[in-house]
Amino acid sequence: MFEQDFIMRQIKEMTAVIAKVVFGAKTESMSLMLQLRERQKVEFLVDKMKNGEIQDAVNEVDRLTDNNTKENLMIGLAFYNEFSDISDDALIAAGYSWAKAREDFERFADKFGMQQMTNLYFGDGSDD
Repeated sequence: MFEQDFIMRQIKEMTAVIAKVVFGAKTESMSLMLQLRERQKVEFLVDKMKNGEIQDAVNEVDRLTDNNTKENLMIGLAFYNEFSDISDDALIAAGYSWAKAREDFERFADKFGMQQMTNLYFGDGSDD
């Protein structure tokens, strides 16, 4: 559990770094940078995730980010920032795992040329 907490803290910190470097914003204002439509999309995806529809929400982020615009990057980062707060129990109940989350985040990061972000978020995968 301590290791997962550490990883989740890293995800939040890396999201803050990306938001600061790419968009010149603090994490607290990340959602404020999005237009209403994008904020609603993030809220919709997070609600799906919280309702146990994790795979559906992740698939929607994946489809959305096929068009790799700045707005879609922000939606994905906002989603994965919220995703980092999900409990192990919620993952298990949804039939999802941290290994699957790593794969899905890696696909997201690759679309935006941020391949190294997965290792920064989840480690190198050698302990899976």
